Amino acid sequence: MLSKIYIGLLAVSVAIVGFFTYYSWSWLQSIGVPAAAVEGFVYHSGTAWYVLWVSFALLLAVGNGILWSSRSSWAMWASFIYLAAFLLIRYFWLDGAAFRFKTAAGLGEGSFSLGPLLGALVIVAAGMVVLADHFIVVQLYRKFFPEPPLAETLPDEKPEEVN
Repeated sequence: MLSKIYIGLLAVSVAIVGFFTYYSWSWLQSIGVPAAAVEGFVYHSGTAWYVLWVSFALLLAVGNGILWSSRSSWAMWASFIYLAAFLLIRYFWLDGAAFRFKTAAGLGEGSFSLGPLLGALVIVAAGMVVLADHFIVVQLYRKFFPEPPLAETLPDEKPEEVN
């Protein structure tokens, strides 16, 4: 049952974050006042940013429940892939497009963007958090439900040697 809830939450999360990501990108395609386009982009990309992190936390919590109940970690790693995919889209595509738009409109400062480097660091940090969370859940499960000790066996008797 938790798996079906997780799949539904993942689909809704992808749809919502995908919508706000696309909508923020569409502001950069505006033919109106560049400053207003940048404001619209910042507002909607910020909304996508917050929805991404809240949905990731929710998906990770449900993934913890799936790991606890079925001892399968697929949902936790699917949550990480979801986060990493949208972080790649944001830092490598969307922020790059915004940087180019600001530069072309004369609103940008600087000659290069640190977005891709920051994105890579955030993805690595998120992966480490998911790995640590996986380890903690597995260890807690083992504390709550310890493995039964192996049955002691008697050593086999050695056959008598024939001379």
